[in-house]
Amino acid sequence: METTGTPPDGGWGWMVVLGAALINMVNQALFANFGLIFGEELEAMADGKATGIMLVMSGSVLVTNFSGLLVGPLMRKFSVRTITIFGILCVGTGMICCSFSTEIWQIILGYSCVTGLGLGLLASVTFLAINSYFTTKKSTAVGLAMAGTSVGQMVFPTFIGILLKKYYFSGATMILGAISYTGILGALLFKPMCACCKRMKKSGTVVVENGTKSDYDVNFNDDIKENGKDSEKRLMEDHNLLEQKPLTKKGSAAIISNGLQANYRDSAIAMANSTEFANAKEEPGTTCCGKFVKSLGLNLLKDLSFVHIVIGLSFGYLSTVTFSTFFPLFLQDEIKFSIMEASTCMTALSFSDVLGRITVSELCRKLHLSNKSSFMLGCILLAVTRSCMVEMTEFNYIFTSAFFIGYFRAVTVINQNLVISEYIEKDKLPSAVGLNMVSKGLLVVTVGQALGLLKDLFSFRICIHILNVILLIVVTSWTLETVIKRIRMRNRN
Repeated sequence: METTGTPPDGGWGWMVVLGAALINMVNQALFANFGLIFGEELEAMADGKATGIMLVMSGSVLVTNFSGLLVGPLMRKFSVRTITIFGILCVGTGMICCSFSTEIWQIILGYSCVTGLGLGLLASVTFLAINSYFTTKKSTAVGLAMAGTSVGQMVFPTFIGILLKKYYFSGATMILGAISYTGILGALLFKPMCACCKRMKKSGTVVVENGTKSDYDVNFNDDIKENGKDSEKRLMEDHNLLEQKPLTKKGSAAIISNGLQANYRDSAIAMANSTEFANAKEEPGTTCCGKFVKSLGLNLLKDLSFVHIVIGLSFGYLSTVTFSTFFPLFLQDEIKFSIMEASTCMTALSFSDVLGRITVSELCRKLHLSNKSSFMLGCILLAVTRSCMVEMTEFNYIFTSAFFIGYFRAVTVINQNLVISEYIEKDKLPSAVGLNMVSKGLLVVTVGQALGLLKDLFSFRICIHILNVILLIVVTSWTLETVIKRIRMRNRN
C-alpha cells in the first residue's frame, strides 16, 4: 500500500478551511479597519493633515502585495504551516510595536512593513493550503475561508470602538496584536496533505512530502518476483528461443542475465543522454540573474495569456477596493444620507458579502461554470447593479441595491486566485499568486491615486461609473481572447 498524491477533496480539508477562516477573521480583517484604528492617531501626529494616513496606507499596500514574490521561494524551503505561523507572528508583532509609537515613521515600520509583510504572506499561503486539499469543491472551500474576513469586518468595528474608548490607541493596538496571535490555532490545523490522502494500491508510485509523485519501481525484487515469468518469456522471444528445444535451467538463467544487462546498459545510456540534454538546456539559467528570475517565477511573464489574466484580475481588484472606499462617502456627501442610513446600507452590503462567499461557489458549481466564467459573470452583474444604484436617491432602492452589490462582489473576490489556479500548474501556483499580488499593488498605488484625482474633478457618481466601465473592459478583453483562440484552433484543425 502506498499513498498517492490525490487531494481528498474534503475530509481533513474542511478543518484546514476552518483554520483559514479563523486566520482571516483575526488578521485580514485588521486591514479593512485600518482607518478606524489609526485614523485619529495619525491625524494627531501629522497636525490634522491626512498625509500621514495616506503614507502609512500606501506603504502597507506596497509591502502587502510585493510580499507575494517571497511566497514561491519560501514554499520551496518551508511548509505552508511554518510560513503561516511566521506571517501571523509578523501581524501581531507589528501591531504591538505600533502601540509604543509616538511618531509616524515608527507606525510605518510597525504597521506598513512588519504587519504588511504578514498580511501579504497570509493572503497567499491560506489559499495554497486549501488548494492542496480540494479539487472540485475548491471554490466552495475558498469561499468559506474568505467568509472569515467578512465576519471580522462586521464584528471588529464595534469591538475596536469599545477598545479605543476604554484603552485608547496604545492599549487597543496591543490587544488587537495579541488577538491576531490566536490565528496560530488555525495554522496548527494545516496538517501535511499526505496525512489525509486516499490510500490506493498502486505499484510503482511514491509520494514525497510536498505531494508530488514519482513513478518508478519501489521494490525491484518484488517486481521481478511478480513479473519474472513475463520477463523471461519476452527475453526468450527476443532471442527466438521459443521454437527451439527447451533449455536447461542454467542456460535460461544465462540468457535472462544477458538480456537484463543489455536492457540496463541501454537504459543507462538513455539516462545519461537525457541528463546531458537537461543540463545543456538549463545551462543558460545557471547565472545569478537566471536563478533570481527562476526563484521568483518571473519566467511566467513570458506567457501572454497568463499576463492577460493577471492584468484583468488586478483591474477587477482595483475596481472593488476603490468602490468600497467611495461607497460610504457617496452615501453621505452626494445622497445626503444620515450616518444611521449609511451604516444600514453598509451592513446590508457586508451581510450579503458573507452570504455570497458561503453560497455562490456551490451555485456556480451546479451551473457547471468555470472559475473564469464565474468571475466574468460577477463583473457584469456587479457593474450593472452599481451603475443602477448610483442613479437612485431613495433609501429602500439603495438598500436593496447594496445587498445585491455585496453578493455579486463576493463572486469576483472568491475567484481572484481560483482563476489563476485553473490556468497554472500546481508547482508554479505560489509564484503565480505572488505575481498577481504585485500587479494588484502597483495598480492600487498608481491608477488608484488617479481615480482619487478624478473624484476631485468630477463626482463620486462619475467615478463609480468609470469603475464599472473598467470591469466591462476586462470582460470584453477576456472574451475576445477566448474567441480568437477558438478561431485559431478551428483553423488548425
